[in-house]
Amino acid sequence: MDFSTLIKFTASALCSLSVSANASVSLTEVPQGLTVQGRIIQPNGMPLEDSHVSFNIKVLSPGPETCVLFEENRTVNMTNSKGIINFTLGSGENGATVVNTGPLLAIHQVLKNSAAINGLTSCAAGYTAYVPQPGDARKVRVTFTVGSDTITLSPDFQMRSVPFALESENAVALNGKKASDFIQKSANVTQEKADTLFLPANFDGLLSLLNPSASAPSVGSIGIPNSDGSAAPPARDGLMRYDENTQTVQVSVGGQWQPIVTGNTAVGSSNIEDGSIGTADLAPNAVTAAQISSNAVTTDKIADEAITSDKLMNMSVTNAKIADGAITFNKIANGAISTSKIVDSAITSAKILDGSIVTADMADSAITSAKIADGTIVTSDVADSAITSAKIDDGTIVTADLANNAITTAKIADGNVTDAKINSVSGSKVTGNIPGNAAGFYGSLNGDVTGGQSSTVVTALQGRSVANVGPGAGQVLKWNGSQWTPQADNNSGGTITSVGASTGLTGGGSSGAVSLGLTNTGVGAGWYGSSTVIPTFYVDAQGRITAVSNVAVAAGAACGGTPHGRITLAVNCGTAAVTQCLNGGNVSIGTVLVPNGCDGDGDGF
Repeated sequence: MDFSTLIKFTASALCSLSVSANASVSLTEVPQGLTVQGRIIQPNGMPLEDSHVSFNIKVLSPGPETCVLFEENRTVNMTNSKGIINFTLGSGENGATVVNTGPLLAIHQVLKNSAAINGLTSCAAGYTAYVPQPGDARKVRVTFTVGSDTITLSPDFQMRSVPFALESENAVALNGKKASDFIQKSANVTQEKADTLFLPANFDGLLSLLNPSASAPSVGSIGIPNSDGSAAPPARDGLMRYDENTQTVQVSVGGQWQPIVTGNTAVGSSNIEDGSIGTADLAPNAVTAAQISSNAVTTDKIADEAITSDKLMNMSVTNAKIADGAITFNKIANGAISTSKIVDSAITSAKILDGSIVTADMADSAITSAKIADGTIVTSDVADSAITSAKIDDGTIVTADLANNAITTAKIADGNVTDAKINSVSGSKVTGNIPGNAAGFYGSLNGDVTGGQSSTVVTALQGRSVANVGPGAGQVLKWNGSQWTPQADNNSGGTITSVGASTGLTGGGSSGAVSLGLTNTGVGAGWYGSSTVIPTFYVDAQGRITAVSNVAVAAGAACGGTPHGRITLAVNCGTAAVTQCLNGGNVSIGTVLVPNGCDGDGDGF
C-alpha cells in the first residue's frame, strides 16, 4: 500500500477535533476526555481499512516552545471502518497507552491556562516548560503507521471549543472544585449541627480549648467531663476531667490521671513554668535542701542570674538537687558561688553544661578539692580562660580532681598557674608538648633510643639493631647482614695493597703517597737531524729510545756536465723547456714563454 503522497492528497480529508461535554448536572455523564474524529482517505481515493493501524496523538502548546503536553498511542483495526476514526484521548479507552511527558497530567489539566506546566521532557530546543497565556488554544498532531509507512498529518490541527463546551468545567466542578473537594452532607454532618458548633459562645470556647493564646470566650463557660474517681487509665495524655470524689481537676500525664496543683500541694519540676523563678521571688536563705525535690531544678526553671549567694543557705546545694546540665553561666549571678554554698563533692561533670562556667561566676578561692568529685571536671565544662589564680584555693587541685586531658591552654588565663596552685600532676593529666629543656623529663623512651633520663641508650639505627659491643681503636660500624657491629676499616674495602716499579720504571710502594717514573736511558735531550744528516733511533722492548745516531745525506749524480739539482732552460723561439738534473737524469718541469728570437731582426720581437 503506497502512502508516499498521502499528505499531499489528504489536505481536504475530513478531520475534526472537538471537546465534548454535557450540560447535565450528573458529572458521570460528561465525557472525561478529548474527542478526535476524522476520516482517512488513501491517495487512490479509497478509505483506509487496514486491520492494523498504529496511531500517535499529541496535544501541543501553541507557542515556539512546541511542548508535548499530552501523548497517547493506540493500535486500531480499521476493517470496514470506511476510514473513519473516533477516539477520546485521556479517557482510558481499551488499547490506549498514555506516554509519560514529564508531569504526566490528565487531559483536562493540560487544557487549563491558569498555571505553568514545568518539567516537560519533549519541547523545542531550549525549553522545558510551558507558561500558558490567557486565551491560549492547543494544537493536536496526529501520526499513524500502516506497514512500513508513517504519516504525520500536516499542518497540526488547531483545537477549537464547540459552543456547549465553553462552560464544560462547571459541569464537572464548581469554580474548579470537584465533588470530592466539598464536605458531603450525611446523618452526622447536618446544617443544624454546623450552626450549633459555630454559635459565638460555642466557637469562642472551642478556640480557647484548642489555642491557649486565643481570646477568652465572650459568653458562657467551658465544661469538662465529670468522673466518679474511676481508676481506669486515660485513653491518651493531655485529657482533662473533674473527679467528683476528690473534687479536683485532673489531667492525663504518662498514662495516669494526676490532680492539678493546689495551694497545699508540693511543687515539682513539672509544676513550674520554665524561666518563671526570678531573684525577687525568693526570700533570702529561703531555698534549702529540704525544700527542693531531687533533680527538680533544671536550667529552664531558673531565670538568668536569679541565683545569688544570699538566696542559698550554706551547704544546701547537693549533687542530688541538681539535674544533669542544669547549671549554665547565665543562671548564676557574678561571684555568687562560694565554698560555703556547696556540699563537698556536689559538683560533677554531668551537672555542668559544657562551657558554662566563666570566671565571673566564681568567688575568689571558692573552688577547693573537697568541693569537686574526683575526675569530674572535663575540658568542655570550663569556658575558655575561665580559671584564674584567684579562683583556686592554693594547693587544692589534686590529680584525682581532673579528668584525663581536661586542662587545655585555652581554659587557663595567661600567667595564672603558679607552683602554689598545683599539688601534683601525673603524666596522664598532661596533653601536648612540654617546651623548654629536658630537666623535668620522666618516663622511658622506646624505638631506636631506649631508657630513661639518666640511662638513654641507642639500640638501633633506622630500626636496625646495634651490637652491644664497645668499639676498638680505628674501628667503624659495619653492617654484617643482621646488625651493626664495630669492625676494622680495612682501607675501606679496596683490593690494591701496593704498587711496584717494573722494567723501565722507578718508584712504587705499599703505603703513603706512591709515584712512578721512567729510568734514565742515556739519550740526551735535544733536537736530532739537519739538512745534511738524518737521525736514526734504537727502541728497546719497553718502547724506550735508548740510542740515536746521524747519517749524512748522499750527493746526487750529475747529468753529463750538468750537476745534480741544476735547472736548465731550452729556448725554442717563443718558449723554453724547463728541466732539472736529479741523480743523473733530467726531469721536465714544464715550459715558459720567452721573447721570440726567430724573426731575424735580433730584437726578440
